[in-house]
Amino acid sequence: MDVPPFTCPYCEIEIQLPEDVWYYTCTHCGSHLDLNSQFAYLRGLDAFSEGQDIADRINPKKKKNHFNPRVTTAMTIFKEAYSSLQVALLTDLAESQRSLAVEMLASMSQEFAKWDLVSPLEMNYWSSIMVEQTAQWEYNQLKEKLSNPDQPLFWIKKMRWRARQKQLLQSLAKLDEKIKTIEKRIAFVDKPRARDLKWKPQS
Repeated sequence: MDVPPFTCPYCEIEIQLPEDVWYYTCTHCGSHLDLNSQFAYLRGLDAFSEGQDIADRINPKKKKNHFNPRVTTAMTIFKEAYSSLQVALLTDLAESQRSLAVEMLASMSQEFAKWDLVSPLEMNYWSSIMVEQTAQWEYNQLKEKLSNPDQPLFWIKKMRWRARQKQLLQSLAKLDEKIKTIEKRIAFVDKPRARDLKWKPQS
């Protein structure tokens, strides 16, 4: 049976995977792919989108009704997405996949906490990683702005941007300690590779 085409998440080139292979090196960019992780990510992405479509059609006043059939269906599908994305993050994903997986997990964990499906600690874990990556993105955007001195009013804006970068670095240092503490308390058997540990404030 032919394996359907697969798009490499690193170079975005469609490749034809051989059958019965779980580790593959992209012939276009040379990236090493853990296909079990990749397929888990795709299952999670599809399930999250399906659950979101159902949730968007529910009357906001009825979303808190745990006995509403549509609410129950959406939550069941979200649980499938949550589980699949956690499996996906047991190995390294492409950065675009990792960051989107964190967004989805943070969103779902907040909703699950209202249903007592996850602990406040677990919700706090994913929310903290989401806050961390948002702060990293903002820092990167400011760094890009600071690299362009030809823009209007650059020297006036520069001081404000530098001050904001300093604030972000202080927040990131505190978040790093917070996340490490939560990881110790949760005591993961296999810690998710959910953080961008390669991120550095300087080029």
